[in-house]
This record gives sequence, C-alpha cells and structure tokens, in this order.
Amino acid sequence: MPVGTWVYPGSSEQPDDALIALAKHGVVLLGESHDQAEHHRWQFHTIAALFSHRPDMVLGFEMFPRRVQPVLDRWSKGELNEANFLREVDWPHIWGFADALYLPLFHFARMHRLPMLALNIDRATNRRVAAQGLASVSGTEREGVGDPAPASSFYRDRLFEWFNKHPAASQDARAVSERFERFVCAQQVWDRAMAEVIADARRDARQPLVVGIMGNGHIEYGDGVPYQLAALRIDDVATVLPWPADTEYPIHDPPIADVLFGVAPAP
Repeated sequence: MPVGTWVYPGSSEQPDDALIALAKHGVVLLGESHDQAEHHRWQFHTIAALFSHRPDMVLGFEMFPRRVQPVLDRWSKGELNEANFLREVDWPHIWGFADALYLPLFHFARMHRLPMLALNIDRATNRRVAAQGLASVSGTEREGVGDPAPASSFYRDRLFEWFNKHPAASQDARAVSERFERFVCAQQVWDRAMAEVIADARRDARQPLVVGIMGNGHIEYGDGVPYQLAALRIDDVATVLPWPADTEYPIHDPPIADVLFGVAPAP
C-alpha cells in the first residue's frame, strides 16, 4: 500500500472519505508502535482531521494511569506549563518513551481545551496481576477495574506467540502454563481498564467522539480493547492502524483493523 493512503483490509474499495466515515463513529481507536515517530505524526493529523468534523472530542491515552487524571484535567484547562505537566505525571516512570513523540498530541488537546483521559492502571497493579493472578489483587487495589470478558481463543493464540518470545528458563510445562494464564489475565485487565474509561466517556450525555491512543496490540483483530468494549455494550467502534508501506498487510477474517493508513517504513 502506498504511503499516505487509507485502505480497508481485504477490500478493493478505496476509502477516499475514510476520515468522514470514522468521524461518524462513537469511538475511534488509533494504534501505534510506541517508539515510531511517524505513527505519532499520523495520529496527530488524524485527530486534527477528526476534530474538524467532531469538535465534541475526548482523547484517551494508554500512557497515563488513572491516578494522574487530575493532572490531565489541569493541563487541558491550560493551568500547567509543559515542564510542570511532565513532572507532575512523572512521565519517565509512567511511560518511558520520549515525551517529544507525544507532546504534539497533548498540546493539541490543550489548545482546543479537549478533555484528556487517563486510560491505564498503575504498572505495579498490572505487574502484580501478572505475577500472582487477579485473585491476589484486592478490590481496593484494582483501581475500580471490573472482571474482564474472557479472552477469545484467537487472542489467546496471539498472546501465546508474544509470551513465547520471553521464555523462562528451567520451568516445567505446568509452571509455564500457569505463568501464561497470569500473563493473559494481566493483558485482559489492561484492556478492560482502558475499555471502561472509554465506555464511561462515551456514555456521557453529550455522547462525544472518544478517540483512544494505544499500542497496536490492544486493537488488532478486534481483540483487546474493542472486545472488552463490546462486552460493555459499546459497539460503535472503529479501529485504525498505521501500516508500513513496504509490508503486506494480512488478509484475515476478522481484519487486522477496520482501516489502515500507509506510513513510511521505520528507518
């Protein structure tokens, strides 16, 4: 697919009006590879274009745990400068990728006084679930996250591929199986946490367009966050991914995303 073009995977249709179609949805999820500057440039331009159709926009970010929501509120209202914002959210510890990749998105939100939503939970919470299972996390420690819908078999298969990239040494099959189940659980809690915040925002009386910014893995094939949103009865969701123009995209049912956008390959 050429750079700068929109594609419906598995369809010969040329979506010249992709942005207009996306703006008609209730939720639009924009994926990324976190360290790819081109992905963030595409997100910025896509958000700006959607805003021209839907100024009733809310932006949700995987990068922020719920505990920093008050800081996001102050930033969106113009009450913090850039340095204080990054310090108060403790950016190097909550995320770790270069702030320069994301600051254009944050400044766009502040310029237009758009609400920013902290979609994530604290990393320590997720690590505890991965290490000990969800049952080990008390209700008060779950940061309000409900029980996730069980993962589909297809999602489990994909998670197993990721899991196998980091095998533990000297573990028997039972230990590996138990560790994988905790890994799946942690991923689902992560997905569910983001889905719940998006669902709450969408149910606001204004019914804004909620745009979620998150890693590709939380979006692909309708699993992850879209799957948890469906369990929460939020179905008007569009998934959009940046795709390297020199790479064939997979033809699969369901498709990897509703819409792809061709970006220049990473150097």
